[in-house]
Amino acid sequence: MRNDRVDARRVRRAAVVEESVLQRTRAAQLLANDLKLEVVHTGATLPMFMAWLKRTDRTRWPHLLVLDLPTDVDPPRDLDLIAALRDAGMRVLVLSALRNRSAARRLVELGIDAVVSTSDGEDEFLLAADAALAGGTMITARAQATIHGADQTLRLSRQEERALALYASGLTIAEVAERIGVRHDTARKYLKRVRDKYTVIGRPARSKLELARIAWAEGYLVAESDRAVRSSPATAAG
Repeated sequence: MRNDRVDARRVRRAAVVEESVLQRTRAAQLLANDLKLEVVHTGATLPMFMAWLKRTDRTRWPHLLVLDLPTDVDPPRDLDLIAALRDAGMRVLVLSALRNRSAARRLVELGIDAVVSTSDGEDEFLLAADAALAGGTMITARAQATIHGADQTLRLSRQEERALALYASGLTIAEVAERIGVRHDTARKYLKRVRDKYTVIGRPARSKLELARIAWAEGYLVAESDRAVRSSPATAAG
């Protein structure tokens, strides 16, 4: 009996918030059957889920929340709620048609755990859910294309990309300048141009943290890391 209780505590739990009954039911089935999660709540809206949380013991809260992003989402209110849930230790996977691109971009910049488009297959959904539960992040290619489709006119120069990636990775402006071989003032100008370009398309980055979120969401941090690995002496020697 004691082992049964221990195993029960180790069972991972999930909740699904989705307006479509059909999609909500199928998502719950996949989580239960393929990932062996205990689905403790399914509902149509985020307020309904929050009401359920208030009357539910914290030991029964889900580890993973699968959440739709409705077209009429209220960004300040709903994004604050999602941030609070993540602060409470809940992993959040957005499964949505992503018609509200502005809200979706904000979620990505906030560091949401996973984003899956409803155009993706069930395998991608399961991979994203598994990655989120493991503490990782995943944004599918279709979700990326949908979220950033309106931003395709934004172009950073090669030096602007490098300055953004290095600065967002934690370097100072002086260190960025040294790394890319330019003067301090020039590196500062590159970063100002980056901020200005993102401000024009409605994604202002007033702080270093906000720039880092953009760099992560756009893949610049990964790209710079890959370049560093490829150019390292150990890699060249290998």
